[in-house]
Amino acid sequence: MNKKVLKRWLPLILVVLLIGAAWASGLMDMVNLESIKAQRGRLLDIVAAHPVLSVAGFAALYAVTVALSLPIATLLTLLGGFLFGRWLGTAAIVTGATIGAAILFLIARSAVGDTLRAKAGPLYSKVAANMEKNAVSYMLFMRLVPLFPFFLVNIVPALFNVRLLPYVLTTFFGIIPGTFVYANVGRELGTIESLSDLASPQTLIAFTFLGLFALIPTIYKQIKGRKKVAAALLAIMLATSQSAQAGENYDRFLNIYDGLLQAHVRPAEKDGIAYNGVDYDGWAADPRHREALKLLLAEKSNGYTGAEQTAFWINAYNFLTIDLIVREGERKSIKNLGGTFTSPWTRHAWPIAGMDYTLDYIEHKILRPMGDARVHFAINCASVSCPDLRLESYKVDRLDQQLDEQVMITLANEGKGLRRADDAVYVSKIFDWFDDDFKNGDVRGWLADYKEIDPNASLRFMDYDWSLNKRK
Repeated sequence: MNKKVLKRWLPLILVVLLIGAAWASGLMDMVNLESIKAQRGRLLDIVAAHPVLSVAGFAALYAVTVALSLPIATLLTLLGGFLFGRWLGTAAIVTGATIGAAILFLIARSAVGDTLRAKAGPLYSKVAANMEKNAVSYMLFMRLVPLFPFFLVNIVPALFNVRLLPYVLTTFFGIIPGTFVYANVGRELGTIESLSDLASPQTLIAFTFLGLFALIPTIYKQIKGRKKVAAALLAIMLATSQSAQAGENYDRFLNIYDGLLQAHVRPAEKDGIAYNGVDYDGWAADPRHREALKLLLAEKSNGYTGAEQTAFWINAYNFLTIDLIVREGERKSIKNLGGTFTSPWTRHAWPIAGMDYTLDYIEHKILRPMGDARVHFAINCASVSCPDLRLESYKVDRLDQQLDEQVMITLANEGKGLRRADDAVYVSKIFDWFDDDFKNGDVRGWLADYKEIDPNASLRFMDYDWSLNKRK
């Protein structure tokens, strides 16, 4: 087992061993409602003597319990309400539960999630894309409705590449209502006879309706999205009715796309950084854009392999990025097109042959797994510091040459690619963000294939200008 695999699986193995130890030691048999009730006087004395330490220790205990998925969370919630009251108890419980859930989420995502995504098929990809796009609504629903086991809700999002920040925020805020209810009940710990009596049908119904409100935005988007799916299906039907052969639509798309690039992309400069600027207003007014978009969305992308697949998705990424800017009318920065909990690369999707794809999915789930780090210099994020948008589309018969040229063009650009200064070499932030893609973290070794690098010079990273790569 190599170091990378061991690093990925070791935390999960440790968690499993700790869970086994908790059960094998008989600890789980000793922690029950009756034993807690019997010790409540002693526990109150400890809290009175060490109030701050008690709250911190209780939150830490709750975090460990959640991280190990031990089935005593309800009991601890009642105990938190009893020891600290409804308000402070809720705060300690929610904090501990969120920390523990985040730990388990990161472990599951690193071990099980990465393995599953690497071997997943189209159905998983479709579910994952939908889950990622509507993560906040789905997560809030599952957190608010107590019908879903807490440990299961902690793990499932990790299998579908939900980002950590929305996971943490939806966990924190989503568990507050239920926690407050149970912490409030816990104030009367001595009168509780059985944990099974706590979840009344009325309570479950109330939380279910509360959870449904979290799904309203997602339901609306799904209804609204049917128009996009219908448009994509119509494009496919039109292409089929015209007896188009496989790839014919794509060839027409490339011809139109090349024409758009040549008409609306020119050299530009901002704050000393040279880049290829796009006349987004001119591009938006050009009727060829809508025709090209229609052809791209109708193309059956699963028919491509190898270099064909790489070229297709690079062109798709670059064209759809321009489409996003054109469609939304943004003229400052692509980052303005994100949401509160989503980035612009995960928030917007396009139905290619009936399946939704985000820019994030194309980059991180299709292109990067191909293992060619040069794609980082071919895809353009509509920003000044991004590697230049090429003035032509990527072609299968010249792809290797084009990718090498893109690397060399970027590294020759001292404003955003590579710059030598005194005893340091400054390179694009891309080498920092995606260092694992460059010879498994050997950035200096990867660069040496293209540029002579002083082995004694320190490697540093340039600031990244996210301003829109528009023409002046």
